[in-house]
Amino acid sequence: MDFLQNLVIPATTQHLLMIKVILGLAMIIFLPFFGMLLGGTAFSVIFNSYGRKHRNQMFIRFAKDIIDKLAINRFVGVGLGVIPLLSITFCYAQLLFGQSVISISLLLVATLLLTIAVSFVYSYQSTFQIESLIETFKDISGLDKHELETKVPEEVSDYEFDLLNTNSNAGLWGLVLLIITALFFAGGTSIALNSDRYQDFQNIAQMFLSGSTFINFLMLIVFSVTASGVAILFFFFGWQGGMHDMEKEYADFARNIGGKIAFTGAALLPVFLFMSFFFIPNVALSGSVFVFTGLAFIALLMLCNFVYAVIRNSDTKYIAAAFYVFMLSAIFLVLKNDSAFGIAVQKNLIVTNQKALELEAQKKSKTVNVSGVNGEEIYNRLCVACHKFDVKLVGPPYQQTIPTYNGDVKKLSSYILNPVKKNPEYPPMPAQPLKPKEADAVAQYLIEKVSGKK
Repeated sequence: MDFLQNLVIPATTQHLLMIKVILGLAMIIFLPFFGMLLGGTAFSVIFNSYGRKHRNQMFIRFAKDIIDKLAINRFVGVGLGVIPLLSITFCYAQLLFGQSVISISLLLVATLLLTIAVSFVYSYQSTFQIESLIETFKDISGLDKHELETKVPEEVSDYEFDLLNTNSNAGLWGLVLLIITALFFAGGTSIALNSDRYQDFQNIAQMFLSGSTFINFLMLIVFSVTASGVAILFFFFGWQGGMHDMEKEYADFARNIGGKIAFTGAALLPVFLFMSFFFIPNVALSGSVFVFTGLAFIALLMLCNFVYAVIRNSDTKYIAAAFYVFMLSAIFLVLKNDSAFGIAVQKNLIVTNQKALELEAQKKSKTVNVSGVNGEEIYNRLCVACHKFDVKLVGPPYQQTIPTYNGDVKKLSSYILNPVKKNPEYPPMPAQPLKPKEADAVAQYLIEKVSGKK
């Protein structure tokens, strides 16, 4: 996975600031959606399994509605899940430039796992839609239950049986891969905070021995429970007026279950936030980390109150407020983590900025403004009598000497203006009657000619 290091270059302070902003925005997009996707898939699989086992259509319908509303569609899964996580991975690679740490590899594995998980989740989602079409076909056929069992073609029955197996397997595999994705994501981001112990984390086995990884993984699971519960309430009852095809019994069922899921997660999340705070290494602590932790804690307490009001009063008027407060708490959690990470890698960012400035200076030294001056004409007028590119004349061939300047136009130009005897096999080169810009032009021509650019 070290190939990522070849895709990033040292960045200046301005570019590093922009990368931090991109990282924050990608996290704000990724975490809530991933939480909804993980929690939604988990609860959909659970209710679907229970409903089919006990032949309870309400549970099966609820499982279908959860995955439809929370996963949305395949394009959203890629746009709000895979792409932001890939952006997060490259931002970490850029901010950890030059560091030997496993975080980037873990985040890259998480991205690959999420990509596979998304395909399973949306395969699981599509089986519900196909199953609905089959049920519609049975309804419009006008056949009663006994006739359906005897008159429906065997191919349709076999396809329905295979569909149920695909539904179960795809959902379960999607859920397992999402959980593993959460583990690798928690490991990558947690280890990145330990900038004074990067040498202790060089393989995946060491990730499982990290207490901060374990606590942050559990916190991410609880966050997903909260996200899915709040999202069930919001998309079932709040978004665009809610679902309009719900009977009162089903609406009460969905509100009760969604409210309990949301309240359980919202009540547990402050506990894990408090625990995770103590696993932040001292090197990553700052005043902003304390502030954002406090703000996230307050937002989560407000979320508990709003969700409790929904459960107690069976009233949907607090659902929108609960959703927006949840998103606010997610933003504070992201800002807390980004602040801690920024402090942890501050020394590395200073070194990275210095390397970027040195690289920029080297690039400037290798480029000059020679507009209006023809280097080839100067070469043909002054240099060709003593030098050729591949043949020894009075002076050495350019194919032998020019590469020693490593593309540095200014260095070669300075030698042309003030030559110094270097090789005892050749006579000293006389100073040339050239202006600095003319020397730059002929130097650039020689370098480009030897390098094959001309």
